[in-house]
Amino acid sequence: MKTIEDRLKLVEDQLEIAQLRAHYCHLLDTRRWDEFIALFTPDGVFEGLEAVCGHDALHAFFSERVPKLAEDFWHFCTNGTVDLDGDVATGRISMEYLSVTDGVSFVSAGHYDDVMHRVDGRWRFASRKITFYFLSPLSEGWAGRPFPGRAPAPRGAA
Repeated sequence: MKTIEDRLKLVEDQLEIAQLRAHYCHLLDTRRWDEFIALFTPDGVFEGLEAVCGHDALHAFFSERVPKLAEDFWHFCTNGTVDLDGDVATGRISMEYLSVTDGVSFVSAGHYDDVMHRVDGRWRFASRKITFYFLSPLSEGWAGRPFPGRAPAPRGAA
């Protein structure tokens, strides 16, 4: 049976991880790159349009490549899960992504798979992998439009 201290620590860890994930969205969307990169461990990995590892590569990818993909963007994350095992946490969180590219509004959705480590008493992303379900111009809708590079789901598939 867990002690009240163990249960309180679990709740504190869950809340800090929720804040880590929220800060990720806010700092990314406001392009506060130094603070954003500090959310990752020094050897942290982001896997999305490409895989990058370490603070220098993360900074270059997010500050140079990402702004070329969209004039503006907003991330909204919900339904986060987390499993804790000491100083390691894993989980998934759903993501909606809105963006503007060449004056066209886009809508997208997907999820992040996260591995987080407690480093010097703070939770940080050790790895974050994004999976997109679709990316579509808002005016066209998203039905039947998978994200480029991902095969469409068979008709009737959930």
